[in-house]
Amino acid sequence: MFIVRRPHVRLSAIATAVLALEAAGCGCPDAKSEATEEFEGVVKGPDLKNAREDGETDAERCEAACRVVAGEELDDVETCEAVGPADDPERPWAEGVAEITVTCTATYTAYQFCTGRRPQGHKEADIAVQSRADWFAVHAHLERAAVTAFRELAEWLTGRGAPAGLVGRCRDAAADEVRHADALEALALRDGAEVPSPRADPPTGDVFAVACHNAVEGCVSEAFAAVVAAHQAAHARSLELRALFTRIAADELRHGQLAWDLHAWLWDRLTPAQQTAVAELQARALFDLPGNSRRAAAATPRELGWPGPDHAARMAELFARRLRDAAGLAA
Repeated sequence: MFIVRRPHVRLSAIATAVLALEAAGCGCPDAKSEATEEFEGVVKGPDLKNAREDGETDAERCEAACRVVAGEELDDVETCEAVGPADDPERPWAEGVAEITVTCTATYTAYQFCTGRRPQGHKEADIAVQSRADWFAVHAHLERAAVTAFRELAEWLTGRGAPAGLVGRCRDAAADEVRHADALEALALRDGAEVPSPRADPPTGDVFAVACHNAVEGCVSEAFAAVVAAHQAAHARSLELRALFTRIAADELRHGQLAWDLHAWLWDRLTPAQQTAVAELQARALFDLPGNSRRAAAATPRELGWPGPDHAARMAELFARRLRDAAGLAA
């Protein structure tokens, strides 16, 4: 049973509270079926360094290395063995070891990054995130897709006689996303990765479909993306990336607030049954956010400023709790 009322959310206050509290102490597409598989491979260089840093015990380090070898966002690592070089196989985590061999068994579900606003009917690109170049390629692809999403939304709102302010903010957001996509694509190309063009089926134009899409893609995914980008702005390891993520964070915060303002405008055009359905869909996306954020964090190179998997999940849980209370999604 949901408290169904007209939502009134001020995203900046929630984002500020989440970032302040974590400093003191981002629905995504349907998942593929769960699978269990054995993975084996060599881990070296920055990936090995990150595995050492991410774990406090050898078991945790092995799990982090397993995630590198798998190239998937793993749900659970069931078994894991790390072997050092031939002259010292029993001490894979010793200082000075340049590469290790990892064999592990794990279950996984191939979730995508919950970042930004995908257009309706978006078809996910098949990119395995195994390097910083891959990460830039994925996010440049998603930012380019967001350009389409905001342009389609502006056109749809114009046809429905929506306030000029909402239409103009969608067009401004599309221009922001062009800049984001250009900057991230330049980084991907510089690091040797190609960025696939986004593809999507034609959007569905009825009010309920638009409200459902906006409730998840805008109000949850893009809103939390602003919080994560702000974290990156403070923690990325290069000044170039900190400057870029500072700009992206400010833009995504405006886009997230736009989503909630649009949510309120759409709300009054839904039937009571549709309002309940949208609230339930949004509540489910918020419930899934910590797990999805944990998986996305596990696939993100630490140098890019994302929080670690556990930290990302805690941030997402705090964000979801605050947003749930503000939007009246309490049971």
